[in-house]
Amino acid sequence: MSRRNSDPSNFHYYQNISESIRSSEEGKCSNNAVTSDHDLAVQLQLAFDEENEETSFQDFTFLQSQNRGQTDLTSTSEDVTNDEIIARQLNEELNSSNIGSVDTSSLGSPNDIPQTRDHDDQPLNFRDMDINTPSIFEDFPEGYEGPSEDLNSIILRFKTKLHQKNPDAKKLRIHLSSRNPDIMFTEFISAIRQFKKKDFILMPEIVFRNEPARDFGGVFNDTIRQILEIFMSLESPEYGGDGHLFTGDSSKLISSTAPVHIMDELDAFGDVLFLAVIHNAPFPNDLDITLFKYCLNMENIISLDDLKGFSMTMYNLARRVYDAPQNVDLSTIEGFDQWAEEKEINAIQMKLYSSSRKNLKKLANLICEDVLINSRINQLKSISKKFNKFGFFDALKANKVTIEDIKNYFYCEIVTPNDIIRKLAFGDNLNPKQRNVRDWLIDWLLIQDKTELQEFCRLVTGFKNPREQINVSFKFYIPQEPRELQLTPRFVTCYQEMKISEGFSSRQEFYTIMNAQVDQSIHDNRFTTA
Repeated sequence: MSRRNSDPSNFHYYQNISESIRSSEEGKCSNNAVTSDHDLAVQLQLAFDEENEETSFQDFTFLQSQNRGQTDLTSTSEDVTNDEIIARQLNEELNSSNIGSVDTSSLGSPNDIPQTRDHDDQPLNFRDMDINTPSIFEDFPEGYEGPSEDLNSIILRFKTKLHQKNPDAKKLRIHLSSRNPDIMFTEFISAIRQFKKKDFILMPEIVFRNEPARDFGGVFNDTIRQILEIFMSLESPEYGGDGHLFTGDSSKLISSTAPVHIMDELDAFGDVLFLAVIHNAPFPNDLDITLFKYCLNMENIISLDDLKGFSMTMYNLARRVYDAPQNVDLSTIEGFDQWAEEKEINAIQMKLYSSSRKNLKKLANLICEDVLINSRINQLKSISKKFNKFGFFDALKANKVTIEDIKNYFYCEIVTPNDIIRKLAFGDNLNPKQRNVRDWLIDWLLIQDKTELQEFCRLVTGFKNPREQINVSFKFYIPQEPRELQLTPRFVTCYQEMKISEGFSSRQEFYTIMNAQVDQSIHDNRFTTA
């Protein structure tokens, strides 16, 4: 998909505003604050707003009741003006002083979490719209075969329309008591369970107890990343099967044995996925793309390749059926009788399937769809219901988004050094010392493995698999600053930027400093701090 081109006539104007924004906000954005390029664009757009009114929010406070073990809700409200709704995400975070609050600091164990679900808000239903009713998305000409803009822009436009249609949407602040993964997960999910649907429209602000830094997106992104990683690795005998909530070989799908009707982990997972996608946060690359095919009603394109990543055993069975000759005795194919017995396929049906190559291929596809979709249909429905807030997937379909678009946006993984090197963006007119450091950085990246490469990306951008370019600039020399501090890179993840010193005396000195940054045994999976 092609990106929209900027108007070159406005370049210097945008550049001046951008520098002004950076200079005024960089002090607020500590070493690891994360904000997307879209949020910078938000401020650029707001610079043209002559009125530039101050944003206000409804104040929501969730106070934990220690006496009853459940969450109480109190609120006071202020109006939000329509003039400030368009693309204002960062402006909201920078200017708001009246932000809602979710306090989960006194939560007990996961079993004590209140199980509150379901709200009365109705989604924007694109399927049921009258033909004469204006859609919130532009119409496309007859014969149009693909999106006119990249998926990132489509999602931003969807969110902008939600702002327009829901001016009373609230921005909430989630208070967490600890960085401990188990406590953080329990408290975060408990807070999300208290959200009404409209509360997902504006990105929540995450506040950790005794940490003074403001969340300009970095804490939110890091928290979402860790929450989704924890979801993908959850284990409990209550989930049935092998005890994992998500199962699979190289990619993972929700377990077919998860008791969806008596537990709401899947609802919460769908909620967090929506937050991650709509607010451009890290996405779990190991989540099997079959979920998107189901949500987009594209089950008909499920193939052997989809099954291969999820289960090699079932892939081998389906492949043998697919390649089998006409009139084959299906019972001779290893594993087929067991699968046929589970699906109650009798001998007459087996003969019918083997009567032609066409039928055998259909049977192979049936195996794929049965394993990936039919066996876990209730679990997929539960996730999809929460993921598809406001008709999100109908919006993607209306914009002709394909599975390839989904792959290219959510599943581009950092695997090799060149995946990072081609994202690096240096300034112009580097001096000889800076060119040396630039070359050393590239050489250093070339000798790192996948783990170190992804940790480097996380430190600079907040994402293990960043979607945008990685900016590299050079630090100002401060004479009184200790040399080790001067040489240590500064990661300004608000702008996906690494500020690096030009004062290294040798390649080896540079390598030593950089190795220390990505050594997780030292840093223990550092969180971003703003």
